[in-house]
Amino acid sequence: MHGLRWGDALVVTLAVALVGTAFGLAYAPGGGATELVVTQAGAAPRHYPLDAVRTFGVQGVAGVTTIRIEPGRARCVDSPGTRDICERAGWLARPGDMAVSLPNRLVLRVQGPGAEFDSMHF
Repeated sequence: MHGLRWGDALVVTLAVALVGTAFGLAYAPGGGATELVVTQAGAAPRHYPLDAVRTFGVQGVAGVTTIRIEPGRARCVDSPGTRDICERAGWLARPGDMAVSLPNRLVLRVQGPGAEFDSMHF
């Protein structure tokens, strides 16, 4: 073996550049979150802009789910579930991030300016 030749180095460099570009395009921020969509079984979705600090409650069949919004992000602060599934989702900041309150049949989803992958089917 004589080692790498200039053509081999060129192919390796192009491959590294291609993988780096693909990674950057796949994981780069996509413009940020603009609104929180609250969907509850049997009700029309409600849209809340993520532009100011506010805390509010959504009444459900099992009690009240408390939601906190801060500029660019939102979270479920308190929900009547015993396993804290909604609260453990943490801050929802990227388009497509979700939290679910099972007892209240409630889904919190962050939406951005572009279309994101949709994994929810109703």
